[in-house]
Amino acid sequence: MGKNKTTTIILALATVTLWTTGFVFTKVAVRSLSPFSLTFIRFFSAAIFALILGFWKKVPLPKAKDIPLFLLLGSSGFALYQLFFAYAMFTLSAAISSLIIATVPVIVALFATLLFKEKIGKIGWVAIGLEFIGIMVLSLWKRDISIGNGLFWIILAVILFATYNLVQRFATNNYTPLQSTIYALVAAALLLTPFIPQTIKEVATAETVAILAAIFMGIFPSGLAFVFWNRALSMADQLTDVTNFMFLTPILTTILEIIVLKDLPDMGTVIGSIIILSGVLIFNNRELYNRTPL
Repeated sequence: MGKNKTTTIILALATVTLWTTGFVFTKVAVRSLSPFSLTFIRFFSAAIFALILGFWKKVPLPKAKDIPLFLLLGSSGFALYQLFFAYAMFTLSAAISSLIIATVPVIVALFATLLFKEKIGKIGWVAIGLEFIGIMVLSLWKRDISIGNGLFWIILAVILFATYNLVQRFATNNYTPLQSTIYALVAAALLLTPFIPQTIKEVATAETVAILAAIFMGIFPSGLAFVFWNRALSMADQLTDVTNFMFLTPILTTILEIIVLKDLPDMGTVIGSIIILSGVLIFNNRELYNRTPL
């Protein structure tokens, strides 16, 4: 395994681990914050983190002609995506929402083959199918499912995040992953400024733990995680080499819920996790399998 591929895998794993906390912490935050206020606090915190990082790294301003690109990234990957995601979490469990979000790699894979002529191969598609079966087993095994209107909002979130991953490929043609992340996070905060008055009112009565959860998500699952993610996307030969790791989020989310609830994993968790990990292993070594035609 080459050095770049190893680094890409480490960055992708670090990202999905940080993102996992977002599923659970969002459930905590929406108890006393509206999706609008939660999303603003999250990305106001993320933007401050990004600006401090930008000053430290002496990141220049983006070119004027590229501002629409970063507004698109800021809305699809951050502002609108997180707003719809927060709405979904009112009726969806963290495990179920992570299941649906984990379909993003499939959508990215489909469009990457069309837009970028990426070749996944038969074994790659088999691995993706295996991973998807795994998350179905993991999330649906003897669980009560509460969907409600959350299904509509989470599907919109999936479409937006798939769009972000595809557009990000264009951004890193002329900008470093760090620059792209900083510009997009600041753009997201600017897009959410109309929610400042509502946020001020809600913060006055919101639970401290909800506010801290929103700030935490801004700095870590949004700020730091996307620095890692965009770096991984820029280093990978294909988008799917990175987005495929999103299939691990249901495993990590379920584990975190188990830790928080102090509950032991059921057989569905064990079986689903084994299936997903097998799929990820096959996908990341598909070049070896593809040498032998199916």
